[in-house]
Amino acid sequence: MIQCFITYFNHGVRSGGGIGDILTMRSFTDIKLYTARYLMDMIFYITVILLLLNMVNGVIVTTFSQIRQERETKEEDKENKCFICSINRLEFEKRKISFEDHNNKEHSYKTYIKYLLHLNFKNEDEMDYDESYIYKSILKKDVGCFPIKRAFSIGRGHETKDEEEED
Repeated sequence: MIQCFITYFNHGVRSGGGIGDILTMRSFTDIKLYTARYLMDMIFYITVILLLLNMVNGVIVTTFSQIRQERETKEEDKENKCFICSINRLEFEKRKISFEDHNNKEHSYKTYIKYLLHLNFKNEDEMDYDESYIYKSILKKDVGCFPIKRAFSIGRGHETKDEEEED
């Protein structure tokens, strides 16, 4: 029985039309055997080939589309948001401020990395208050010391549309 089951699913899934492709044809003269064979072939085709295989393919397609959408969102954020302050490019363009200048000069991620490395290698006893505060915040994984939604080029106390919508 197990061998019959394995053969049924092995050849049934690999064959284009199901298990009926490898079995011998039944004649119309024996109506009971023909009807039983027809029903078994149709049940297998509907349940295994149409439903199960399409569900698996659907899950695969959905997963890949989600991965692609996440990648596109990340790429869009890289192109249109400042890595340090998370302010959108549009906010800078409204004020006629170059987004590239902001990213390269005011909030250069390279400068922030250099500063964090400097703090990491500096002795805590030699740090001033600001350095100590930032160093301890980073150790606690608190990002409050970073200028999130703040930039000097836009102005102090500026609220972007994202913050206004959150309130």
